[in-house]
Amino acid sequence: MKLIVGLGNPGPEYESTRHNIGFMILDAVCEKLRVPPYKKSKNYLLARKDEWFFLKALTYMNLSGLAVSSVMKEFDIKKSDLLIILDDVHIPLGKIRIRRRGSDAGHNGLKSVIELLDSENFPRMRVGILPEIHESASELTIPLEEFVLMNFLEEENKQVQEIIPTAVELTSYFIYQNYEKMSTAYSRLCSLSVE
Repeated sequence: MKLIVGLGNPGPEYESTRHNIGFMILDAVCEKLRVPPYKKSKNYLLARKDEWFFLKALTYMNLSGLAVSSVMKEFDIKKSDLLIILDDVHIPLGKIRIRRRGSDAGHNGLKSVIELLDSENFPRMRVGILPEIHESASELTIPLEEFVLMNFLEEENKQVQEIIPTAVELTSYFIYQNYEKMSTAYSRLCSLSVE
C-alpha cells in the first residue's frame, strides 16, 4: 500500500495559491494514472486505485496531520510508503528536492504531519515557490504567511506548468516502485540535486 499526500488548503479561493502546489501535483498524478475521483470522508478527500491512496486534507494546512494519521491507521500504511508533496519557500520556483526523512523546516503542514505521526521518518517532495528574483525567503517584502497564500504571478505560471510533469514522473517512480527508485530518477535530472 502507498499513500500519496498533497498538502494545501481546501476551497476555490486557495486553488491557485503557492501553498497549494501540493494539491496541484496530486491532481496531475491522479489524472496521469487515471485514478477514480476523490471521495469525501470525514475531514479529507481520498481517491484509491488498487493499493494506492491519494489524499487531500480538508482541515486546512496547519492541521494536515489529522487526515494523514487517520488514513494511515485505517489502512495500516507504513511510514516508508507515505509520500508528502508540499511547497517550500526556501527553494527557488521550478526546483524540487526530495528527502527520505527530516524536520518540518518551518512548514506548518509538514509540522502537523510529523506531530501526529510522532516521526520525521517518511519521504517528502518539496517543490520550490520562491520567485527567482529573491535569493532567500528573508528578502520577501511581505509576511511569509501572506506570501504563501498569493497566487502565482502570470509570468511564473510557465515555470509551475513545467515543474508539475517532473513532480508527477518522480511520484510515479515512488508509487510503482519505491523511494530508492525515485531517488535514482531524481539524480538523473540535471536541474535537481539529491539531498
